[in-house]
Amino acid sequence: MVIPSRDGAARLPETLGSVASQDVGGPVEIVVVDDGSADATAETAAAVPLPWGAPRIVRHGASRGRAAARNTGLREATAAVVVLLDDDMTLLPGALETHRAHHHGSPGSVALGRVVLADPPRETGFSRFLLREEREREHALLEHAGDVPFRLCFTGHLSADRAALVRAGGFDESIARYGFEDIDLGYRLRELGVPVRYLPEARSVHRAFMTDLDRYLARHREAGRVARQLAARHPAGPFREYLRVDAPARLGIGSAPAGLVALRLAHLLLRSRAARRALGSRPAGAAGRLALRGAEALGLERLAHFGYHVARDVRYFQGCFDDPPEGSPQ
Repeated sequence: MVIPSRDGAARLPETLGSVASQDVGGPVEIVVVDDGSADATAETAAAVPLPWGAPRIVRHGASRGRAAARNTGLREATAAVVVLLDDDMTLLPGALETHRAHHHGSPGSVALGRVVLADPPRETGFSRFLLREEREREHALLEHAGDVPFRLCFTGHLSADRAALVRAGGFDESIARYGFEDIDLGYRLRELGVPVRYLPEARSVHRAFMTDLDRYLARHREAGRVARQLAARHPAGPFREYLRVDAPARLGIGSAPAGLVALRLAHLLLRSRAARRALGSRPAGAAGRLALRGAEALGLERLAHFGYHVARDVRYFQGCFDDPPEGSPQ
């Protein structure tokens, strides 16, 4: 098992404790990669009591990002099958046994575990939006459980044949910001023909998922910058289409659901720099929050959720089209 962590001293005890409680009938190799933490991540992880002895701790002197931390763990791991687990996940009983049984019957494959969002500190319109997004993602995963598309290959809870990950080149360490390092790996795995499955019975709880709207929007602006970086490598094809760096090929009026058509129209609007500047301004942001709260107060949840989608896309396209390229003067 590989657990990358940065400043995870407060999160790791519960995560490692949930691993220790798994009944797998044998030792579990655990590698914790401390990615340049400023807290006692390494010391805390080493002190958690495990039935198989202390986890192996590998440190980066400075943070190199999630992709590099995961690759370091993959290089250090010796098991033929590895589980990648974020440091804020709680494995529920039977999760590791489900992964082990899957790989016994399907060697050479990759398997995504089920991720359930923990209850938020308090319920808000934004938390309900996130839960709805999670339900839609779960529905899509169940629909494609036997053949997961790359766009659903999230790696916060995943098991894989280590040789397959190495053959795919591991995670792209040039992606040091938030976003797409897992989708990029999923795309390369699918290009190699590596089977990717979904295991809904292998459950984990995501305890520290994003609940702060401002931080959520900032993350999506970072993702936009990564999208521009990756789009330069993909002049055409499904990965570029997924990144949405080009105008939508069709709106689907009359054939696609109304919500999807509205999002495609918003995408077209946000290709205008003037629109991004106007909608991303502080007055527009404050007015947008008031409008969202008003829609939620009136019970217009779908309208509010559309508003969160648009706010997210404003930041994403600002990162993609407006922010300076990596390495340029700020």
